[in-house]
Amino acid sequence: MSLFICPKCKEQLNKTANALVCKNGHSFDVARQGYVNLLMPNKRHSVSPGDSREMVLSRRRFLEGGKYEIFSDKLNEIVAVLSANSQKTTIIDCGCGEGYYDGRLCEQLDKLKINYELFGFDISKEAVKAAAGKYKQISLAVASTFDIPVKENTADIALAIFSPMVEKEFCRILKPNGYLIYAVPGVRHLMGLKEAVYDEPYENTKKDTMYNGFRLTDRCSATGAITVSGEEAVDLFKMTPYYYKTELSAIDKIRLKGEIETEIQFDFLVYKKEERKSNENI
Repeated sequence: MSLFICPKCKEQLNKTANALVCKNGHSFDVARQGYVNLLMPNKRHSVSPGDSREMVLSRRRFLEGGKYEIFSDKLNEIVAVLSANSQKTTIIDCGCGEGYYDGRLCEQLDKLKINYELFGFDISKEAVKAAAGKYKQISLAVASTFDIPVKENTADIALAIFSPMVEKEFCRILKPNGYLIYAVPGVRHLMGLKEAVYDEPYENTKKDTMYNGFRLTDRCSATGAITVSGEEAVDLFKMTPYYYKTELSAIDKIRLKGEIETEIQFDFLVYKKEERKSNENI
């Protein structure tokens, strides 16, 4: 049986030889790489939403170079602590990208002998395809954070790594007392890279936001400094939202800059799903 539900009728999907099928006969083929596409047509997004193949390859090249390991290590540490006393932890990565962080998370949880199951989805088909081709231990789907194909009260931990905050959906899929790990850029994250591109670089806004249905239980950071140059610097820039908003001449500017030293700063906001009061909605 799959954790995923049918995006059309919301019934449980069950795995056959090469498809996921619900009791109403809706069927979704499992791709050769092992993922399933559960993204329904929507006016909100384009025909091929999310990162392109070029951007996915840039992300994979950069991340596998190891310069964001401090982020990955801190994420692994937080998940391990939250999972330590559980018989089995169900983790859902809401925006898994090409799978690097989840792959390292699996390695760490296996090393610690923590019993878990990990599911991931992303709106980018190219990202999910890349993740499924390399990380066979993760169940993967193409889907949107705004319509997560998972039943309510399913996850012990939900991950939102540089993803949109859709508190209603995150709250719905989490079990009572489940945790949301929301990772955001720190105030000075990539300031050196911004200074190489923009005449007036700006700091990121610090997020300390409260969300309906959640209580903030912890905030921790991972900080450091890295040096990038040439195509590695370009790959890093392509991983950021600035890439979508900046003229292509910025790419040449980065290439010509030589070595760029930049701060990296990640903030992890850990939220606990609040128990609903017994008289609520009565």
